[in-house]
Amino acid sequence: MSAALISRDPHLKRLADEGFEIEVRNSHLIVRSVPHVTVDGNLARGVLTCALSLDGTGLTATPQGDHTMFFAGGTPCHRNGAPMGNIINNSQKQRCGEMDVDHYLSSKPEVTHRYENIYDKVVAYERLIGGAARSLDRTANARTHAKAMIANDDSPFAIPDSASARYRIGGVNRKLKGRVAIIGLGGTGSFLLDLLAKTWVTEIHLYDGDQLLNHNLFRSPGSPDPELLKDFPYKVAYYAQVYARMHTGITPHPVRVTAANVDELAGFDFVFVCVDKGSSRREIAEGLLGLKIPFVDTGIGVGLEEDCLDGCARATFIRPGTAWSEVERLLPFGDDKEDDDLYRTDIQIAAVNSLNAIMAIMRWKRWSNYFRDERNEVNSVYMIEGNNISNRAA
Repeated sequence: MSAALISRDPHLKRLADEGFEIEVRNSHLIVRSVPHVTVDGNLARGVLTCALSLDGTGLTATPQGDHTMFFAGGTPCHRNGAPMGNIINNSQKQRCGEMDVDHYLSSKPEVTHRYENIYDKVVAYERLIGGAARSLDRTANARTHAKAMIANDDSPFAIPDSASARYRIGGVNRKLKGRVAIIGLGGTGSFLLDLLAKTWVTEIHLYDGDQLLNHNLFRSPGSPDPELLKDFPYKVAYYAQVYARMHTGITPHPVRVTAANVDELAGFDFVFVCVDKGSSRREIAEGLLGLKIPFVDTGIGVGLEEDCLDGCARATFIRPGTAWSEVERLLPFGDDKEDDDLYRTDIQIAAVNSLNAIMAIMRWKRWSNYFRDERNEVNSVYMIEGNNISNRAA
């Protein structure tokens, strides 16, 4: 992604063409070999870095949304060794993207108070810091022409992840790397994919043997792509194409998961189960428990009551080693609508499906130590009437 972005972006390409040692790593710009004067009056080199402001096309924004940069290395000083208090906002160890930095710098253009592009921003900071160095050695320059463009972005996305860079949560996001599967791409499953496609999970495998029909679109995220719908595609094929625009590593499996093929899920780090038949749920649960794969089972039950819709959404977490007797108490395995209260009707509503997906994704992220988890619940049920969630702890 780094080399591709630099070659496409005119402002980054200009920096590279002029000889700056730049790389783009997970939506952060890194400029190496920036000369500066040290506190003892010697010359040294350091690194300028900042999160890239990007526009809707994935190129650097014009103007740039942030005027600040970070510096890794010694304290940038004037010719006489006095620290550059005019641009150093603070000097403390912190993290910027994947780098440890030492100084937070702030310098605004005098008239516009913002840089028109990333080229102007880098050149301005290099001139401020490197100018003092050139007063001691006229050859001191960040334009070394010593380094080619580097592609070093381990992001799973098809577009630059500027959000991680903006909020400095790249390290936390990497906790989600791994292989996950969604079984069932109906309402809840499709919303789950929408949420997963915005995470750093490495692979997303989709399992569903049904075609995508018109009514499915009213309990799924986004608006339909008529060109992709015209041949009645399998749900997994359609959603894999749609979300490939954002996330790599999405693999469709147009099959129904049963006891006969559940072993194909061996090796996954986590599975989301979004099926509405008790018999299918039982086969999948037995298989995943045997494979020692943690999973969240989801379910909604919505019905008409006094001319209003009422019901619930459930997310149940099953960890490896859970006793089967406990699984039977937690999961609804009946297919008879009268006996299985959670599934007494077939009504599907996007608002409830999406909430159910959020409940499942939040539980997975707590299990992954992405979110804090002090309750460690195994079962959560949201009730529409009353607007409350009941939790059952492990």
